[in-house]
Amino acid sequence: MLHGLRTVITEKPNITSVNHYINHFLLKIDPEGQPIVIKELLEVFHERWKNVDRKTAEIASQHFDFENKTVLLHGSDINIQSLVDLLNVNQKKINLIQLVSLEDKFGKEQAAAIAAKGLPIKVIDDAGLGKFLPEIDIILMGCDIIMHETFITKSGAHLIAAAAKTYKIPVFVLADSRKILNKKYFPQSVLGTFIGKEEKSGDEIWKNAPENVEVVFNYIEEVPNKLITRFILEKEALTPAELIEKIDKVLVANFF
Repeated sequence: MLHGLRTVITEKPNITSVNHYINHFLLKIDPEGQPIVIKELLEVFHERWKNVDRKTAEIASQHFDFENKTVLLHGSDINIQSLVDLLNVNQKKINLIQLVSLEDKFGKEQAAAIAAKGLPIKVIDDAGLGKFLPEIDIILMGCDIIMHETFITKSGAHLIAAAAKTYKIPVFVLADSRKILNKKYFPQSVLGTFIGKEEKSGDEIWKNAPENVEVVFNYIEEVPNKLITRFILEKEALTPAELIEKIDKVLVANFF
């Protein structure tokens, strides 16, 4: 664990990546054979969080009628994939559109995974989204961190959510409550690691740009919660206003 954690801290020194790594690692540990205190802690953790994405998917299905709807997927997220699986099992007919950019390998991987299950899915370039907005019934997004007024997710989400507001398209952010962060308990130096370290080389957009041309490429961004219709968690669906009350009850982390 320490070796892997050292690698994460070196390559992606931010609280989001560290949190994801620790959660993934704990779910991989078999409680059997562990000292009794660790065994009990792991059993509680596994019971609380194993397959939590399926619970989130169930909540989402209860708050929107997906039958014969066109669904836009932004980014790649296990909660979104679990919802698609659930709708398929329940024989809901849906039209899926995956939004991707030229640099977006994860969105393409999600579309490929969905297609491999025999489900048709259309992939469109994010620059051409405007053409499809009138036919979209709902937009699904994942996220990395949820805070009082904003959440952090793959770049492009801000513009998509703003456009959805204009077209009156509901936007659901799917996550579990481990993603909730009460930033009141963190110094600004820690909060600054969420996005700043995620800036990529501008060469991915424009190699050998001319002198005096600054190329900036951020692949995650902070999005205002007020643009979102519902935040879908594993036990409940919350409006942005309701979410604030929820976050105020979270101390620092929600592991158990």
